[in-house]
Amino acid sequence: MDGFNKLQELGSKTISSATHIPVAHVESILNKKFEKFQRPQFFGFLSILEREYKVDLSGLKQEFLFARAEKEITQESNLEIADTSSKLFEKKKAILKNKKVQYVIAGSIVALLVFILISVVDFSSTTVAKIEINNTAIDQAKKNLNLKPVDVSNVEDMMQNNEVESAEFGQDTQEANGSISKDETIQESKNATDTLGPVSSNEPVMPLYLRIIPKGKLWLGIINAETHKRRAETITEPLVLDANKNWLIATGYGHLDMDCGDATNKYREDKQLLFLYENGICQIIDKEEFKARNGGKLW
Repeated sequence: MDGFNKLQELGSKTISSATHIPVAHVESILNKKFEKFQRPQFFGFLSILEREYKVDLSGLKQEFLFARAEKEITQESNLEIADTSSKLFEKKKAILKNKKVQYVIAGSIVALLVFILISVVDFSSTTVAKIEINNTAIDQAKKNLNLKPVDVSNVEDMMQNNEVESAEFGQDTQEANGSISKDETIQESKNATDTLGPVSSNEPVMPLYLRIIPKGKLWLGIINAETHKRRAETITEPLVLDANKNWLIATGYGHLDMDCGDATNKYREDKQLLFLYENGICQIIDKEEFKARNGGKLW
């Protein structure tokens, strides 16, 4: 933006003396404080500067328009959020009111059922069943079993002998099982290797990647090329976009680098640039194609 740089070198006081534009307004223009101006006033000052110093300030005009568009979008978003919040509050209020009525109805029904149950059931006629145990049958069963007393010392000897035999038997069994399991494991591993065959050595495909690197303060208008949802951002640091989607991108001026996949394109132009990112490829397009893909609108 050579014309704008020339104005910055001259300074606000020199410009104000030559053009009779108030110093405060000149400083706001040089510092790009667009919120200080209405559109007719700002464009009028720029026309005076262009005529006085023979410079082209179209890029500065474009930045002003983008800044105003960004402000309008922000205001619209805030209004939509406030309206949505109000509707959600009213809906929640109605739901709570309905639930309160449902709780009252349910409580009344439960109370009525309890009253009916108490009125119908007669607890005075409850009978207790008594179970009589036939001791004679139990005694007869004991006699039929012919149970003999057990010598406690014999039981201890039997338990010790069983523990020793079990320990020896268990050790032999474990060694045998271990040997068989080892041989079987080796054979199964060999069979599995023969079945699978050679391992594939295909290298992974490089994923899609899209990053915008500004060379200074950069305004961006970003539009989803499929859903046409748009947003505006002013960045000084690299911005990474979802490379799996298609994008329309407008810039305030063309001082930036564009990382697309494994390639980096550098742009150093003092004018607005329009980009189309589609199917992993990023390219510059003209205004006609940009409008055609954006429903007839430049922004």
